[in-house]
Amino acid sequence: MRPKLLLVFALSAAFMPASLAHAQDADSATIFLTSAYQQYGNQGKGIDFTGPHASLYFHSSLLALIHADQKAVDQDIPICCDADPLCDCQDWDGIWDLKIQVQMESPKRAEATVSFALSAPKGRAKDDLRRLRITLVPEGGQWRIYDILDQSGPDASSGLRAQIQKEIAYYARHPDR
Repeated sequence: MRPKLLLVFALSAAFMPASLAHAQDADSATIFLTSAYQQYGNQGKGIDFTGPHASLYFHSSLLALIHADQKAVDQDIPICCDADPLCDCQDWDGIWDLKIQVQMESPKRAEATVSFALSAPKGRAKDDLRRLRITLVPEGGQWRIYDILDQSGPDASSGLRAQIQKEIAYYARHPDR
């Protein structure tokens, strides 16, 4: 290979966006989640888990469950996903005080504790505080959200995947709804 061409490849690799970092460690998982929550800034649109960019953030098996739930419920937005799963909210003015702590379970699984508020500190209501446990697994060499457990309140009993599966089973037993 020509030396100039080798230099171009080396420089391009060095300046790749952080969001393209391969899933491998806690730092890459933190970078991935930080990029996801940047979508929730002031005037941000969030991440539409039924939209064309959902596969950049959500694992394909979770998206398949969401689509199966949409079909079972016969609605665009499944009941269990009425609130945006990454902020546990329907509306937001931004994300404040974002904290992400990642614990590697294995090279192929990370558990992140994400906490933030949905309003500015001044006059913030207690119910504006969110705490989520997000399970990440790699897909195609990149981190993807595999499950989300809302730990904001005392009723954090099951993750998003389990809620969706429960809803699909309910509608299978009650097709007349």
